[in-house]
Amino acid sequence: MNISIVGAGALGSYFGIRWSKADANVQFIVREKRAAQLQENGLKINSRNGDDQIENPVIVTDPTQAAPADIIVVSVKGYHMESVIDTLEKLVDAHTYILPILNGVKHYDVLTNHFGKEKVLGGLANIIATLDDNGHVKHTSKIDEIRFGPLDEGQVDFCEQLAEISAAANMTSIYSDKIVTDIWYKYMFITAFSGITTVSNMEIGELLIHEETKDIIQQLLHEMRQIAVCEKVDLTVQHLEKAWKTLYSLPASSTSSMHQDYRKGLHVELEHLQGAAIELASKHQLDIPHLTTIYGILKAKISLYKS
Repeated sequence: MNISIVGAGALGSYFGIRWSKADANVQFIVREKRAAQLQENGLKINSRNGDDQIENPVIVTDPTQAAPADIIVVSVKGYHMESVIDTLEKLVDAHTYILPILNGVKHYDVLTNHFGKEKVLGGLANIIATLDDNGHVKHTSKIDEIRFGPLDEGQVDFCEQLAEISAAANMTSIYSDKIVTDIWYKYMFITAFSGITTVSNMEIGELLIHEETKDIIQQLLHEMRQIAVCEKVDLTVQHLEKAWKTLYSLPASSTSSMHQDYRKGLHVELEHLQGAAIELASKHQLDIPHLTTIYGILKAKISLYKS
């Protein structure tokens, strides 16, 4: 299978290396700065699930020079989605599928509006990873799941092929026939998790000690579930229970990628996650005071370090 990775950060690099070692033909579509780093240092994973590396990864900076792809995996941050549309237009042909593994749901409208619903698969990733100073992947937990599934009946055969090659890779891959529900569960979880850790500037272990912060998390999850139900997505009480089990299973020092980016003074996915949720709630005339409060405080705090 021919796989193009758009966004060779920690997420795209990790899964790209794992697929490559499973004999997929993987090329990384990157900007000049990242290309120079990859050419100098190669691609490497440091992981509790096993280290791996590619000494000479296939790097492409001009998408018009890329080899044809069966699938394009989009692993950029949500705020970069619009900026990669032009790149995707140069990569997509009649036989190419697009697999976004971003957080949230807003990007699905962007992609389907540009490329058609039949081209866009459902996908998500669950992994805690970052890049070190050499541009190598530092994978800090055993969780390394990529999940995908069809959003259109015509995508089933291809998803089964992707599942077959992914099963041979050293990672957790799941083919889901309920991918829309899975995407929304992840959206519910990550919006609550990223919101509470970033606004408090605290790791999850500290937050789970206190009933007051646990109640805020519960309310954030509840409000996200309300939005999902209005969007006709079957998120249940069992999904809320699963979210709590996941939170308690995390190491006490765990935090969200948004919180990590905030601490580094980097751009965060506030508009793509909490902002998009507020837009959807407004459409359905839902009252979501906790999400709105988190969003407002974070917007003010972010404006301070940007000024």
